[in-house]
Amino acid sequence: MGLRCVIVEDQVMFLQLLTKSLGNHKGLDVIATATSAAEGIEVCRIHKPDLLILDLCLPDAGGTTVAADLLIHSPETLVIILSAEASGFNCPADLRKMIHAVVDKTSAYDELNAEIAYLLAGEPITSAKLSDQLTARERQIFELIGRGFSNVQISLKLDISPHTVKEHRKHIVHKLGVGGLGLVRLAALEREVLDISW
Repeated sequence: MGLRCVIVEDQVMFLQLLTKSLGNHKGLDVIATATSAAEGIEVCRIHKPDLLILDLCLPDAGGTTVAADLLIHSPETLVIILSAEASGFNCPADLRKMIHAVVDKTSAYDELNAEIAYLLAGEPITSAKLSDQLTARERQIFELIGRGFSNVQISLKLDISPHTVKEHRKHIVHKLGVGGLGLVRLAALEREVLDISW
């Protein structure tokens, strides 16, 4: 599976390092880069990439502006969000199905390379695989993640501690090989076909 990739990042040095780092992935082709939302929208409309790596903080507009335009002109494109505050990112509901992952800039190289490797593997997880890999409790938590519940909300729903939810969530991420909003997106797509026992 090959991926045509666009990177939108306003810090030029970081953009150059990122482009070089991603060049190590066989099957990934960085076809264009941009340093502003306006440039990002333009290059995405021209190239309609398979993957957009998108900084949230751009000089002329928020990164979600680029994603929103992409949703109209190239809705099949997947997006990996880069953010210095990834854990606090609140994704607009209409963009969730596009977001593969949210990567914290402080650990961007390792996390981003892991997400790219996952996408290049070209083996989407099926509901059957999910059923095989997750325990009954993990499947309950996974289904609630797909509904948009936070760890605290899940803990109240299942009458367990937030720490226990966090640990189960770590196990789910490890088993499925995807975290952040990528996990939320996968859970949202799969929850309707999972057989959940409460």
